[in-house]
Amino acid sequence: MNTARATLMLGRYPQWERSFYTMQQGLPSSRVNALAFAAGTLWASTDAGLARLEGERWAAVDGVAGEELFPQAGAVTMLYADREDALWMTAGSELYRFFRGEWRRDSLGYPAIAMAEDDRGALWAAAKEGLFRLGRDGWQRVALFGRAQVRDLAVLGDGQVYASTDSGLFALSGKRPHWFKIEARDGGIVSDDLRGMSADRWGHLWIGTDKGVCVHDDSDMFYVLDGSKGLACEDVRVIARGGDGTRWFGTARGAIRLREGQLRYFASKRWLPDDDVHAITVDADGTVWVGTSGGIAKMSARLMSLEEKADHFDRMVERYETRFDYVTRRGLTEGGDIESGSVRISDNDGLWTSDYVAAQCYRYAVTGDERAKEKAKRSMHAVMRLLSVTGRPGFFARSVRHKSEPGFGLNESNPEWRLSADGEWEWKGDTSSDELTGHFYAYSVYFDLAADEEDKALIRANVSAIMDHVIEHDYCLTDMDGLPTTWAVWTPGKLNGDAKWLDQRGINSLQLLSFLKSAVHMTGDEKYEREYRNLVARHHYGMNTLEQKNTFLGEASSIDDNLGFHAYVPLLMYETDPDLRALYMMSLEHHWQFERRERSPLWNAVYGALTGRACDVEAAVQTLAEMPLDFIHWKVVNSNRSDVRFHSELAKHGYRLLAEPLPYEERPMHRWDKTPYICDSGDGHLLEDGTVYLHPYWLARYWKLIDETVKAD
Repeated sequence: MNTARATLMLGRYPQWERSFYTMQQGLPSSRVNALAFAAGTLWASTDAGLARLEGERWAAVDGVAGEELFPQAGAVTMLYADREDALWMTAGSELYRFFRGEWRRDSLGYPAIAMAEDDRGALWAAAKEGLFRLGRDGWQRVALFGRAQVRDLAVLGDGQVYASTDSGLFALSGKRPHWFKIEARDGGIVSDDLRGMSADRWGHLWIGTDKGVCVHDDSDMFYVLDGSKGLACEDVRVIARGGDGTRWFGTARGAIRLREGQLRYFASKRWLPDDDVHAITVDADGTVWVGTSGGIAKMSARLMSLEEKADHFDRMVERYETRFDYVTRRGLTEGGDIESGSVRISDNDGLWTSDYVAAQCYRYAVTGDERAKEKAKRSMHAVMRLLSVTGRPGFFARSVRHKSEPGFGLNESNPEWRLSADGEWEWKGDTSSDELTGHFYAYSVYFDLAADEEDKALIRANVSAIMDHVIEHDYCLTDMDGLPTTWAVWTPGKLNGDAKWLDQRGINSLQLLSFLKSAVHMTGDEKYEREYRNLVARHHYGMNTLEQKNTFLGEASSIDDNLGFHAYVPLLMYETDPDLRALYMMSLEHHWQFERRERSPLWNAVYGALTGRACDVEAAVQTLAEMPLDFIHWKVVNSNRSDVRFHSELAKHGYRLLAEPLPYEERPMHRWDKTPYICDSGDGHLLEDGTVYLHPYWLARYWKLIDETVKAD
C-alpha cells in the first residue's frame, strides 16, 4: 500500500456556542428592537420597555429613585451608545440619556429614530421632523426629510451625513446643507428600500436593503453583495461591525457573518431563538448578541483542537447516547432539551454501534488509552449479543429491547419483534445487508487493534457462524421462517440475472467479497477463500464492483455510499493480489471522485487510508471543524435561501436537492448515510450520535492523515 501522502498538522479551530435569553430570563418582551453597550452594561430595547443585563438575567429599567422617568411597559424603539459611553434611548415621544449613573430627559423634544457621531464627536439625530445636530446651544435642525421615512444614520468624516430611508439614500451636501437623494433608478444602489447602515474610517458605507447589502464610498461607486455572491438572505435589516473588521448582517431569516471574505449563515434554533432579526451588537471580545422577535441569542466562539472536540463528543455519547452498550441516537420528549427523553431503540443497533466500536479501536491504537479499549470491548460484546439472542445459528438481530425498557411486549404492530429464549430480550428480525456490513467492519477493526485472545476466539466463532449461514442459504441471510430477509441477498443468480436486483448488484457484490476476505483473515479457514475465488472467477463479482457507485440519481441517497466505504476497508486491507486490487481500486476511485465534493471526512479518510494518495484532507478537517458542538436535529430550512442552487436534473425526477452541499453547520443534522444535498429537515426532538464525528476523526488519526501530537503554527 502506497503511504507517500503527507500528514496534515492541525491547530485549533473556533467552535461556536450559543445561549438564549427570553422573558423567562427577565426580558420585558421577547421582541427585541435594539441592543447597545454603554456604561459597562448591555442594554436591550423591547416592545415592553428597556432592560439591562445583570449577570445571566435581564432586569427591567423603568425609572430612577422610585420616580417614573419614562413610560413603563412601553415600547423602546431606539438605543445608541456614544463615544462618551452615554446611552441614548427613545421611549414613547421622548429622547432620554443615561450618563454616569443618571437618567435625564433630553431637550430634543422628538422621538429620535436613529443617531450617529462624526469624527469631531458631534451627535446627529434623525427624527420624523428632520435631521438635527447637537451643538453648544442644543439641538439645531439641519434639514428635512420630506415624505421619506428615515431608518438609520451614518456619518463620514466631520459632517458627511447619510440617511437610509424608504425612498432612497439621502446625502447631506453643500454650504447650505441640503439633501442629495440617490435612488435606485440613478444606478448603482440596488433598491430604494434602505435599512441599517455602518460606516468605517476609510469612507466606506455599508447599507442594508431588501435586495442585499450595498457598499458605497461617497462617490458614484456601489458594490452589491447579494445571493449571487453568497448572501443567504437578501432582506437585510441591520448591520453591525466587529473590532476585527467582521460584519454582521441581521436579516428576516437569520444572521450572516462576513469575515475575511467568507460568509456564514446562522439560523434556526441551532443558533437563534427566532430567525426574525432586528438588532445585532458585537462585544469587545467578539461575542455577538442578536436581538430577534423571540428573544436574544448570545453567540461566542472558543478555540478547540479537533481532539478536544472528540473528547466532547465522547462524553456526550457516554452520558446521552448509550443503552446496554449500544450507541445510537437519543429521542427528546422536549424539543431541544437533551436531558429529556431516552436513547432510541434503533432500527439498526448493529451498524451504528459498530461504528462506535471502530472509533474507539482507532482511538486506542493511537493513544493507548485503556478507557477506549474498554469502551470498544463492551460495545463489541453488545454487537455480538445480537447474534446470540436469536437462537438461530448464524442469524443476528437488527435491534434488541430489554425487558426493562419501554415498549417491551407491545409487538402487535410489528411482527418482526420476537422474544428471546431467556425472556430477557426482544429482538427484531428482517436483518439486512446494512447490519452485516457494520458487524464485519467492527469485527475486523476490533480483531486487529483491540481484541485479546479470548475475544479473538469469540469473533472467529461468530464470523464462521454467520458466513456458514450465508453460504448454506445460497448467499442470503434467512430469518426464522427460513426465507431470505428483504435486503440481505448476495446470490449470484439474483445479482447477475434478476432485473430487480440490478441496482444492488455492485454494492452487494462488494459486500460479499469483503465479508469473505474478512472471514479468511480472522478465521484462517480456506473454505472462505475458495468461495471468494469462485465468486470472482465464475460470477464476475470483482467486475461487478466497478459499477458499485450508481451515479444515476446518485446524490439522492447516501445509504449505499456508507455501506460501500465500510466494505472497502477490510477488503483492501486484506486483499494483496495485484490484479484484484486493480479492480477494487478502480471501484474506490470512481466512487470517491463522485463523492469528494461532499467534503465527507469519513469518505476522504477511507480513500486516503486505502490509497495513500491525496484525499482532500484539508476539506475533511474543515468539515470536522464545522460540525457544531450541538448535535440536535434542529429544524433547518435552506430551501428559501438566496444563495443556493438546486439540482436541475434531479428536479425532473421529483427531488428538491441542492446542486452543492452547504457547510456542515448550515445543513440539517445528518449521518453519513444521509444525503448532504437535502434542504430542509429536523424538528428539535432528536440528538444525533456523536460517533458521526468520532469515527472519521479517529480513523484519520490512526492512518496518520492528520496529526495533533505536534501543533501547527
